[in-house]
Amino acid sequence: MTPAEAEIRKLARVLGVAPGRLAYLAEVPVEDLRELRERTTTVLFDAHLGVLERMAGASKLLPTPVLAKMAERVFGPLLAARIAGLVEASRGAEIAGRLSPVFLADVAAELDPRRARGIIAKLPAPVVVAVARELARREDWITIARFVDHLPDSTIVTSLEFIPDEALPEVAALLDDPSKITKVRDLLPPERLARLPEHLR
Repeated sequence: MTPAEAEIRKLARVLGVAPGRLAYLAEVPVEDLRELRERTTTVLFDAHLGVLERMAGASKLLPTPVLAKMAERVFGPLLAARIAGLVEASRGAEIAGRLSPVFLADVAAELDPRRARGIIAKLPAPVVVAVARELARREDWITIARFVDHLPDSTIVTSLEFIPDEALPEVAALLDDPSKITKVRDLLPPERLARLPEHLR
């Protein structure tokens, strides 16, 4: 996968379209594609910001168990992802800890990790690992790659156990920061490292 193809796949995810619909962007410089994706993400997440901020403020009045049930049964993953970045980090992590791994994986696919890094940092490792396992089951390598920048090494090590060797090059290609390939590589045990393509060792 070329860097341009990776960016097109990530932009397609943000827009909710098939990557083939954006094939005409293949000749656009990678830096411009990345800027387009980041601006698009900003526009989508800031849409109806006032309403979302009021919802996040109102959530302070409700008990955490009630909010968790509302998130799964009423809000859905898209709205939950939009609100996540507006909720106080400790409370957001507490709510997330009460959600099912399947629903959290749905939310993770819609989330901009940059906006929820406080919540991500406070999530218990078992919760993150359960979500990583579910994302790996779905072969959602885009979402997994987006979270590498925001997880502690110990959690990444455990999560890597659920990613098959053949998927690691794809995850590496989808990282926003290519220098993070070195981080992932350094966390792999020697026997797995030896099975990687030569350019990733």
